[in-house]
Amino acid sequence: MKRSPLFTLRSGLGNATVMILTATLVAWIGHTALGSLEAWQQAFESVRPYLRWWRALLYTSLFALWWDLLRRYRHGPPDRLRVKRIGTLGLVLFTCVELTRL
Repeated sequence: MKRSPLFTLRSGLGNATVMILTATLVAWIGHTALGSLEAWQQAFESVRPYLRWWRALLYTSLFALWWDLLRRYRHGPPDRLRVKRIGTLGLVLFTCVELTRL
């Protein structure tokens, strides 16, 4: 089933809106709970090693899921190419995100 461009645009904008609202809600809850931006930053600094492990686990699981998809679609060349493109895009996004953290 082919999706209309309007549906794709609306779902993309809807996803972006949900992400922005979630980030705003988390920031507001953190600011309310901790009182100030400095306390919020100090709390993040104290849990930084745990967040590093969390990111490593997240990236490893995403890679494992991508590898499984690639293995499943090995007999369908168009599908395999699509999964490879998604993997390449994910790797580029991962690299950009990690480079901004330096």
